[in-house]
Amino acid sequence: MKKLLARTRGFTLIEFIVALVVLGLGSALLVSFITPTAGSADPMIQAQARAIASAYMDEILLRSFSGDCAGGRGEWSGIQCYAGLTEAPRDQFGNAITALADYQVQVSVSGGNPAEIQVQVTHASGRGGFSLVSARGDY
Repeated sequence: MKKLLARTRGFTLIEFIVALVVLGLGSALLVSFITPTAGSADPMIQAQARAIASAYMDEILLRSFSGDCAGGRGEWSGIQCYAGLTEAPRDQFGNAITALADYQVQVSVSGGNPAEIQVQVTHASGRGGFSLVSARGDY
C-alpha cells in the first residue's frame, strides 16, 4: 500500500511541462497587456497621410498642363498653380478639413515638359509622413 501511495503523489514530467507552458503563455499575455505598445498609431497616421497625398495628386493630375491660376483652388485650371502650395489638408474647393488639422501638405511642381509633381504630407507628431511623386506632360 505504501508503494502505491508514494507513486501517486506529485507531478509527472509531462504534467510539469504542460503547466510550465501554460504559465509562460499566461505571463507573456499579461505582459503584452501591461506594456504600452510604442507607435501603435503610426500605421493609422501613415495610411491617412498616404490617402491625403493621393487625393491631392489626383486633383492636380486632373488639371491641364498650363491654365488660369486666378481665384481659389477650386477655380485653378493648371498644374503650375499648385507650385509652392503649403497648407493643412483642404478639399478640392479649398474648404478646410478640421479632422485632419494635424497634417501639413506641401506641393512642388518643377521642370519643364514633363513637369515633376511632388506631394509631401507630414504629421504634427513627426511620425508617419508620406511623399508621392508623379510626372505630367503637356498633352
